[in-house]
Amino acid sequence: MNSFGHILSAERKSRGVSQHRLATDVQTTQRHLSFLETGRSKPSREMIIRLSETMQLSHNQRGELFEAAGFTSPYSQRNLDSKSIRKTIELMEKYVLANWPYPGLILDPEMNILSFNQSAKSLFMLPNTSDAPMNVYDVLLSNGFMERVQNWEELSWAVYLRLRRQAQKHPQFRQKLESYEAAGLFDDAIKRLAHSSEVPPFIPIMMEFEDGTRLQFTSIEAGLSTVHDDILSGITIELVLPINEESDKLMRNQP
Repeated sequence: MNSFGHILSAERKSRGVSQHRLATDVQTTQRHLSFLETGRSKPSREMIIRLSETMQLSHNQRGELFEAAGFTSPYSQRNLDSKSIRKTIELMEKYVLANWPYPGLILDPEMNILSFNQSAKSLFMLPNTSDAPMNVYDVLLSNGFMERVQNWEELSWAVYLRLRRQAQKHPQFRQKLESYEAAGLFDDAIKRLAHSSEVPPFIPIMMEFEDGTRLQFTSIEAGLSTVHDDILSGITIELVLPINEESDKLMRNQP
């Protein structure tokens, strides 16, 4: 079994897909797919793309398939400091954050804050500079922020379930979830959800400040729709959305 065939077989089996099913989905025969996995046949570039799309491989995994088959991968290896990635983030800053009238954040795949607008700086009490990456969960679950949240019992459901979903997909969130659980931040969150008489369609964040000012808001999570890069596919924009007129006015008038 060659390198390409080994990778293909492993990816197929990890998804619980039979040779017959995958062959049908990529419009080939089971015999040809078997030959690809055992190394008796060499894939074309078009077949690699069909296999990658059907199995929903990451762009890095697609690059590995191209290289294992003896082709030059069309997928470049990038990181957050790559010129093209930085340029894309700058576009988000210029055309989204700068024009969004409410708080907005750009987050990396690990939910670290890459950029924010002035309104977000005020609401989330963000410093101008930081020696270490600021994680959005650490900001939301900080004492300074949480002491202003008036509905933590209800909000904890949403935060806990979102973080748990991310921990199931991405190992880097498991340690963070465990540390929050150990600190008791999510005590009885599931129990409260299970015994709720009615689960609302969404749970807003309700805050009250020292001067009596009250805000109610939720957020919209967005990303680029035409992405062909693993780093960019994990970068999201979190846009705060007020849910009443008072919050709208207050957020628009933030310094």
